[in-house]
Amino acid sequence: MRRTTIRALLAALLLVPPVAEAAPAAGAAPSPARAPAGGPVTNFGPNLRHDCPFTEGVAVDPRGNVYASSFAFAPTAWICVLDRFAGLTGRIGVAAGPAGVASLLGMLFVPSEGLYVADFADGQPGHGRLLRVDVATGAADVVASGFSAPNAIARDAWKRIYVSDSFEGRIYRVDRDRGEAVVWAESPLLRTTGQPPFGANGLAFDRTGRFLYVANTGDSAVLRIPVLPSGAAGPVEPFARGGAESGFLWGADGIQFDVRGNLWVCANQANEVQVLSPAGALLARLRGEGEAALDFPASLVFRGRKVFVVNLSLGTGGVNSKVSEIDAAWPGAPLRP
Repeated sequence: MRRTTIRALLAALLLVPPVAEAAPAAGAAPSPARAPAGGPVTNFGPNLRHDCPFTEGVAVDPRGNVYASSFAFAPTAWICVLDRFAGLTGRIGVAAGPAGVASLLGMLFVPSEGLYVADFADGQPGHGRLLRVDVATGAADVVASGFSAPNAIARDAWKRIYVSDSFEGRIYRVDRDRGEAVVWAESPLLRTTGQPPFGANGLAFDRTGRFLYVANTGDSAVLRIPVLPSGAAGPVEPFARGGAESGFLWGADGIQFDVRGNLWVCANQANEVQVLSPAGALLARLRGEGEAALDFPASLVFRGRKVFVVNLSLGTGGVNSKVSEIDAAWPGAPLRP
């Protein structure tokens, strides 16, 4: 994919207008102001538009530091580090690979291993990378490469890494020791012809590890994939679907579970974080107000009962590149089943 194609891709994303005030989906629970799952939405730390523009991925470490990655198509992409008190304490630079630009998406912090980061690069087939960053030294190692559009990252109980590829409609599994990425799941349900033009995106295992849940951004849907006893993927199953008319799951992006089995979803086109019950019913819509309003929320992560959300701010030119904070009613589930 040439640079001109990348610009066209981003332009296509910008063609989808935000919702002024999304109407509740059928059966929706209380409005965001009275949502039982959590709230309110506030800003966490400084605006990052000059340090980590177009913030897209987020992770936390055991000390409570929050990491926010930059989807900026630059020779060096940045990861901003905020401490527990929302202070910007540093930046980690990630150099581009063969594509000449680095564009960082999903992240996952694994104690004793480091910070895993998906590098979308320029979106050209073969240029995408899965990196592991040493947050103490800033050194970045290539764990696996050859992706088209690596996006979100998850990890199972056997320490295997899963990476969604939004252009290929695939979920890859990576054995960390061998550094080999193999196709674990592939289905038309993981691709999209909708807008934004990203298929498989956010990933999250349920607490039992029996299912891997996948957001399909362009289809405004959440899917799930059974994990068979052999470790192979079962058939991809629909879990919940929405769209522009209702705003439900419109632009479903990053996802995470809480300990009650509720699924928290970044609906980037609706400018909301939406909370779904274990059965897929809508429990809450959280969007913020005024300067604290969400702006193209892309990824989220729990730290106890705190939820941190990064705002890609795509339609507003990155002016709201920031981290938002939500007080959740229940803690987040462990990221590894």
